[in-house]
Amino acid sequence: MARLGTAVVGMGLAALVVAYLFFGWPVLLIGVPAFVAVALVVVAVLASEAPRRKLEEHRATRFDPAAQLPGGLMSGFFEMPKPRPTELPDRLV
Repeated sequence: MARLGTAVVGMGLAALVVAYLFFGWPVLLIGVPAFVAVALVVVAVLASEAPRRKLEEHRATRFDPAAQLPGGLMSGFFEMPKPRPTELPDRLV
């Protein structure tokens, strides 16, 4: 994830440099705050990865496949229904 964040920040910086060379200094009025915002978002995502990874590892150790009950919520849902009798009974009770 850090490599991807570095790539995003690097592409943003390259875009800012190219825009500066093409348009001049006015592009910095929009480009620098946008670049800072992108960098802050990348830092926030990287900072949130460690707790998320720890939580995922904790959940993985908590799961016990032997404790699972057979079947499940949708067990029996896709079974074919039993055929109904086609003839009517002689008497209705």
